[in-house]
Amino acid sequence: MSIFGALLTGVSGLTAESQALSMISDNIANSNTTAYKATDASFSTLVTQSAQAGINTAGGVVAYPSPTINQQGLLQAASSDTDLAISGGGFFVVANNTTGGASTAYSFTRDGSFSVNANGDLVNGDGFFLQGQPLTATEAAQITAGNNNVLTATSLDSLQTININGLSGSAVPTSQVTLAAELPSNATATSTPNTITVPIYDSQGGEHDMTLAFSVAPTQTFTVPAAGAITDGDTFQLTLNGVATPITVGPLTETNPTTTDLANAVNTALAAQDITGVSASAINGTTVQLTDSSGNNYLNAGNTLDVTAGADTGEDFTVGAPASPAANTWNVTATIKGGTVAFNGSNQVVFNSNGTFESGFSGLTVDWATTGPAVPTSPQSLSFDLGTPGAANGLTQTGNQFSATEVNQNGLEFGTFTGITIDQSGVVTANFDNGLKQPIYIIPIATFNNPNGLAAESGNAYNETNSSGSYLLEQAGTGAAGQIAPSELESSNVDIASEFSNLIITQQAYAANSKVLSTADQMIQTLLQATQA
Repeated sequence: MSIFGALLTGVSGLTAESQALSMISDNIANSNTTAYKATDASFSTLVTQSAQAGINTAGGVVAYPSPTINQQGLLQAASSDTDLAISGGGFFVVANNTTGGASTAYSFTRDGSFSVNANGDLVNGDGFFLQGQPLTATEAAQITAGNNNVLTATSLDSLQTININGLSGSAVPTSQVTLAAELPSNATATSTPNTITVPIYDSQGGEHDMTLAFSVAPTQTFTVPAAGAITDGDTFQLTLNGVATPITVGPLTETNPTTTDLANAVNTALAAQDITGVSASAINGTTVQLTDSSGNNYLNAGNTLDVTAGADTGEDFTVGAPASPAANTWNVTATIKGGTVAFNGSNQVVFNSNGTFESGFSGLTVDWATTGPAVPTSPQSLSFDLGTPGAANGLTQTGNQFSATEVNQNGLEFGTFTGITIDQSGVVTANFDNGLKQPIYIIPIATFNNPNGLAAESGNAYNETNSSGSYLLEQAGTGAAGQIAPSELESSNVDIASEFSNLIITQQAYAANSKVLSTADQMIQTLLQATQA
């Protein structure tokens, strides 16, 4: 080994320790930088092959950077809803502008200190714009239904800068109503109806109060006049629900016809007029009752069954007095200002003998008035959830006084945008003051096979390299992607205590290498003095 070789070795040591000092200084300077990843100095020997056996040839040392990008820093709570961190692996996708296309450069970062700028874009403190996948109406509906796995983006070009400018909450017309109430079992057919008011929103966000009135259903039948029996050849006219046009029944040509014969004749007349959903039946030999397709009583005070020809003209059948209510059966009427209401089928509610819900009307249709400058979408269909058959979780019939315990509907008035929230799956939801929550974006997480192979750039961001491998966009919480932690920020992973220790070691190593140079210099001076003697 030559003295000059020792000098070169000492120089390489000084150079390596200078590199280490540079890395340590970077780490200390960025100890408070959000999501900064420390760079460690790794030392490696430089070996020079000797030309002769037994002779050492000076080599040296080299220091190269060893990044710790894959090591997560501590997560700390933040005050802003748009501050984000990643708990686990992966990176946010960011862009240097919002225009897209060839002029846009994409990068990857874990610095989630995002805020909304004057244009409504989410941008971090380094000027990078957060990228997300815009959600279609179908994808938003899936998220609302509880399925957050809607990420379909596979390339950076399919992403957009998340922008919340110009958002407005449209009105949601009521389509579903849920009711729960106790109806009194001791009510009579002549008692005052029990009412429930339900707020209904039309397609323009207008609110209307619908009144549902529950009354005990009376037992109404056509009763044979006390004066006598039905006579052969009698002809009857049936008027349904007060409709002026009667239906001719008969004449009855049976000998000594009965109420069964009359019921058969009524059904024949209804069929001849193509009237469906109504049928007649004889009850206890003295009455005839009409029922709808659901088996509910069809009669009311507007119905008549009059003898118009035959021996018993003038002895009309009459609607029975509503003195005895139908067992556990309630009639329901619905009224709403600004529209007319029609039930879709039955308008009754039936309870089991123990007071639990058995069956009831399933829905109704509202036809809004067609006057005025703006008319809501009409007709508007409403479905009703009155409870589970056999369970006491909706409408019930009890010995208590009437009490409405739940009135819910899914309509909303027009809303004003109030802000956004971001969940662990990366779903960005716009919130409105009417209660509407509308998913608008989903934030993907980019993962790499070797994140330590990424190339760092200014702004605490990284670029893809051959060493890192290609990016893969994943849903937060799946695969290698970590979950998004809203209202949190990732701290630097720099350990100040370790850096100060390394600083002392580096300083001492630098001084030791300097000593090699001074010693070699002294040896050369000694050699020069010997040659001058």
